[in-house]
Amino acid sequence: MRVTNSMLTSNFLNNLSNNLNKLDKLQYQLATNRKFAHISDDPISVIYSQQARYKLNRLNHYKKNVETAQNWLAQAEEGVMDINELIKSAYETAIDVATDVESDEDRRNAAKYIGQLKDQLLQSLNATFGDKYVFGGYNTTGAGGAINIPPFTADSDGKLYYNGIDLSDTENTEVIDKIINEVLTFDVGIGSEVKATLNGIELVRYNGAGENLYGLLNELYVAMSKTEETHSVDEISTIAAKLQTAQSHVLALAAEIGGRTNRLDILSLRYDKDEVNYTQMKSNAEDADQAEVIMNYKMAESVYKAALSTGAYIIMPTLMDFLR
Repeated sequence: MRVTNSMLTSNFLNNLSNNLNKLDKLQYQLATNRKFAHISDDPISVIYSQQARYKLNRLNHYKKNVETAQNWLAQAEEGVMDINELIKSAYETAIDVATDVESDEDRRNAAKYIGQLKDQLLQSLNATFGDKYVFGGYNTTGAGGAINIPPFTADSDGKLYYNGIDLSDTENTEVIDKIINEVLTFDVGIGSEVKATLNGIELVRYNGAGENLYGLLNELYVAMSKTEETHSVDEISTIAAKLQTAQSHVLALAAEIGGRTNRLDILSLRYDKDEVNYTQMKSNAEDADQAEVIMNYKMAESVYKAALSTGAYIIMPTLMDFLR
């Protein structure tokens, strides 16, 4: 086969262009610290990179949910412990006045104190996290339109209402049993959810008979307000025993919240480790090895310069070169 000078020149220019393209690719890697600029540069690395990015984005979503759920549970735990202290104070007061040596005035003063505990209980049941009600079930923003009506309200007869439902009315039992499962939950993993708080009905109903804490405090308030002729020590003692049952119920719920918090703490630690692993995976797929790139760049640069020097012998001189 006859090789002409034009063939040599064409091959030289093609090879020189390839060397320039390689230099450009290596220079891009040095400037951006990325292995590829286009999918065609390294399809396998692009696939691994997209997988790592997807896992990191999903992981960040779960981490935010875990953090938010932890904050909600912390607020719920504080509210539950406040209610526990209220029950404890009411029990101690009931024990103090459950004797015949206390005067009517002492019992009336104690009744006023119980009245304050009732109001405080209502406030604790309407505890908020930011502007959201913690124990309001799905009603986290309140009702009533322009007038903010909290989830828990009470009337002058000592009846407690949850989102407008009378908790002491036995005719509402079926409705109450249905909405008691309305609890704010957060997605903290694939197919994994956690309750971020308690439903207020579950918190105030301390026994299977449907009695609630507010009604119990109101019952104690009425018993202490009676005169000496109508006063019954046994009645107050019975209420004190119910308060012990109510406190056990509240403490059990506090322990449940603690268990959820521990679970979220474990998840948070695991997600921190997963984030490191996925970030390393992403770095392995995307980031260039600077030392290796510099070495390859110097080699490509030497090849390019050698190609330029040989090109001077391959390209034939023209008439202008002779005239020069």
